[in-house]
Amino acid sequence: MKVFLDTNILIDYLLKRHPFYDSAKKVFDMCLYKIDGYVTPHSLIDVFYMLSERTDATSDYCRETILKLRTVFCVVGENDASVLAAASNASFSDFEDSMQNESALFSGSDYIITRNKKDFENSTIPVVTADEFMSLFST
Repeated sequence: MKVFLDTNILIDYLLKRHPFYDSAKKVFDMCLYKIDGYVTPHSLIDVFYMLSERTDATSDYCRETILKLRTVFCVVGENDASVLAAASNASFSDFEDSMQNESALFSGSDYIITRNKKDFENSTIPVVTADEFMSLFST
């Protein structure tokens, strides 16, 4: 199974944002051992920024975190074709959400996991929260 993680799930886990942390951790654990998780390069950019701005983390720590995330998740490439597809997709009003959706489609993900399902209400991929995903697929 393949899942695409929206940026907010990554940040919930790394910043231990409650009440979302526990569910995000369970998804991370599933991606470590049972399923394939996908993220985008710009999600990792956002993670680096959030870690450096919201914590006292050094640049070295932020870089190491990105490298560790790469061992858990596959990074889906963004290119001219995906930018064109996202920008042309009128069913998404937010370009970032449209890019995330295009990346999820490109990766062949079975689900998009996000905290903001409304951002992906026009996706052709099923969209679930971390809690919903764990309810459906935990063993």
